[in-house]
Amino acid sequence: MSQAILISDNQVINSLYEVNLRAYVGTNVTVKESLDAAMSLIEHSPNIDAVICFRELNNEDNAIDKFHTYLTEKGLTIPVIVLGSPANKIANSIVISNKYDIKGLLKAMAKILEITAQDMANKQVPQYFPIPLHLFSQIEKSHCDIFFRTQKDEFEYDYFTILEKDMPVGDSLAKYHQEGVEHLYIDAKERLHFINKASAAVVGELERDDLTDAERVEITEQAMGIVAEEIFENDKVSENVAEISRACVKAIAKVVKDTPKIKNLLKMLVANKTEYVYKHSVVTTYIATEIIKKISWGSVEQQNKVAFALFFHDIYLVPIFQKYPEATSEEDLLFRDDVSEEDKQVVLDHAKLAGNMIKTFPKCPMGADMIVMQHHGMTSGVGFAVNYKDDISPLSKIMIIAEEVCSNILADIDNTEKKFTINMKAMVEHLNERYRNHTYRKIIEAFEQVTL
Repeated sequence: MSQAILISDNQVINSLYEVNLRAYVGTNVTVKESLDAAMSLIEHSPNIDAVICFRELNNEDNAIDKFHTYLTEKGLTIPVIVLGSPANKIANSIVISNKYDIKGLLKAMAKILEITAQDMANKQVPQYFPIPLHLFSQIEKSHCDIFFRTQKDEFEYDYFTILEKDMPVGDSLAKYHQEGVEHLYIDAKERLHFINKASAAVVGELERDDLTDAERVEITEQAMGIVAEEIFENDKVSENVAEISRACVKAIAKVVKDTPKIKNLLKMLVANKTEYVYKHSVVTTYIATEIIKKISWGSVEQQNKVAFALFFHDIYLVPIFQKYPEATSEEDLLFRDDVSEEDKQVVLDHAKLAGNMIKTFPKCPMGADMIVMQHHGMTSGVGFAVNYKDDISPLSKIMIIAEEVCSNILADIDNTEKKFTINMKAMVEHLNERYRNHTYRKIIEAFEQVTL
């Protein structure tokens, strides 16, 4: 197994990075809280494949430069993965500008180890997989059995079930914390599912005041995937999923508020390589918010309600777009030959499914379920309207117009280098041609006043 040192004092991030690196690239991670402790370990452990560190190390001045000097003086060529863009370039380093980009970290480590995607897919692991004890506190109940191990002989262990599948975690593992146990174990076949559930821990980082908008985007996109998986397992929203969702909606609203121009928002989303459903939801939230500001009856409460609805409106499409990454829209999914009939049915039903799911959301904003169910112009939530009628809610109409604008924008943006422009006159003509009802025209008039 390859070896890496992670220099960090963030317990949540440490545990997540440790378990992801072990699961996907077979790397054992040793965490050190300070640069000096990491350098001391390097002195005694020559077989280190990589050092992972944050741009800022525990408020140590010039820590990255100090580490670079140390490696140079020792004649060491250990690759360094820097999380966050450092002020000065470090030789033999890979920089991941967004420190919450776990996929980027895995890709960087795979590059260092010369591991291919196929290698990762075919990776063989022992029957029992270690999980940092801290991560168990991030889940309400275990989806699989949890094991404790005792040493039987040199390199031989016995594993005992201490918590069975579907049992609440709660305080049942408290004694292991008190005894200083660092890891418990699960069946290796369950490791990726567990990692997804435990990754919700990173949502707590959204409370940090020093987060950049790009970092908020990365965290909330990961969280949307977690929420989607949880909802697919159980159509009812648990309090834990609700808490994650509320944090994400709040964070997305902040990103939208902090970004005065849509081209800056798009540039950030494209640079972060965000997936279609997330990107579509954020951009539509931006446009819908701006329209509501211009509508005579618009209010902050309605902005918040639409932002909430847009986080969930396509949640059932998240795994489908992940399965068919070449797809460019919902309509594209329906007409692609490689999309299964079962998945196409989910596409047709996704508004209804999401609307029904939101009804189970604790303290759901009044009417949010209806807004979501009608966001394709169908009162039943099934299919896509061809002729848009007047029998749906005003906020659903705003979502429809905002989604149409968003879809046209995203279809025209394929990389960060492309100059972004919106022909407002052509966009308004297109909207008036497609949406002929008087109430839609009023929303289009409000959109005309928006500065994008």
